[in-house]
Amino acid sequence: MSNKIIKQALLGVFLISTTVLSAQILNVSNETIIHEGKERSAVKVTIAPDAKEIKKSFKDFMDDQYKVEVEGIGFLKNKEVVYTESTVIAPISSQPMELFVKVSENGSQTNMYVFGQIGYNKQITPTMTWTEYHAMKDLTVDFLNKLLPNYYQDIVEDQKDEVVDLEDDRDDMRKKLDKNKDKIAKLQKENEELERKIASTKVKLEQSMEALGDKKNTLKKVNTKLDRVNNQ
Repeated sequence: MSNKIIKQALLGVFLISTTVLSAQILNVSNETIIHEGKERSAVKVTIAPDAKEIKKSFKDFMDDQYKVEVEGIGFLKNKEVVYTESTVIAPISSQPMELFVKVSENGSQTNMYVFGQIGYNKQITPTMTWTEYHAMKDLTVDFLNKLLPNYYQDIVEDQKDEVVDLEDDRDDMRKKLDKNKDKIAKLQKENEELERKIASTKVKLEQSMEALGDKKNTLKKVNTKLDRVNNQ
C-alpha cells in the first residue's frame, strides 16, 4: 500500500472521529435523574468510551486539574456513581460541595451524568444555581476535551497499525507470488528442455531398437551356420 493510500485511510478515520467528537460535545444537555430517591439536575453527555474508562479518566482529571479525590473507582472498586467528598472545587463554587458522576452503558455508547450539591443538600440546578450549574457544565466539557481527543487518537493509532500490518501482509504475499512465478518460469523452462530431450531420446530409441533387431538377426544367422558346421 502506498503512502498516499495510508494517508487517505488515516485521514478518513480522523475525519470520522472529529465529526463524532464535535457532535458529542455539542450534544451536552441537561436532564433530571433520580439519585438516592431524589431528583437531580444533571449535565448529560453520550460518548463512546466505556463506563470504566470514563470513571478512571474522570478520577485522573480531577486529581490532575484540581487535586480533588474521586471515590468509587480504583483498586477493587467500580461503582456506577463516582463522587467527591465534601470539598471546595474552585471552578464551580467557593463553598464545600459534592460532585457526582453517574455512568451507564447503553449499547455501543455510554451516558455520563454530572450533578452536584453545595453544602448539605443544596442541589446545583440550571434555575436555582445558574452560575454553579454552568460552571459544572464547563468542567464537564473540559473533561471531555481531555478524554475524547486521546480516546480517538488511540483509535487512529490502532487503525494505523492495522493499515501497516495489512501493508506488510500484502508485501509478503507479493514477494511469495513473485517467487512462485519465478519457480513456474523455471519449471516451464525445465519442462521445455525435457520435452526436447524426450523427442531426441525417442529417435535414438527407435534407432537402437532397429539396431537390436539387426543384431538379433545376425546372431540367428551365426547360430544357424554353427549348427550346420557342427552337424557335418
